[in-house]
Amino acid sequence: MTAVQENIEAYEAYTATPLAIAGQWPREFRGFVEKNGITFPLLVDKTRDVIKRYGVYHWLSLDAYNIARPATFIIGKTGIVRYMYIGAHQFDLVKQSEILESLKAVAEL
Repeated sequence: MTAVQENIEAYEAYTATPLAIAGQWPREFRGFVEKNGITFPLLVDKTRDVIKRYGVYHWLSLDAYNIARPATFIIGKTGIVRYMYIGAHQFDLVKQSEILESLKAVAEL
């Protein structure tokens, strides 16, 4: 999320609105958001219903328990998923340059 915040102006250039969904309780998430100056919309999925529907729920492994795997979806104006990256583990994050290239491609459609 901090990498997204660092590139917020590039997202705005493509009229894209980043949105993060966290599978945790609001109180726990609020501290992270305030500490890192996150300004884009954030949703809390404490029941983990949304992350399960998107297929990114990660129940148990050596590095995580009951969380979402890092994932990025670019959804076009018509509601169609145009890009998807789902990390294999908690630290497998997509590069911002790849997201921005995908936003450019979607903008050109």
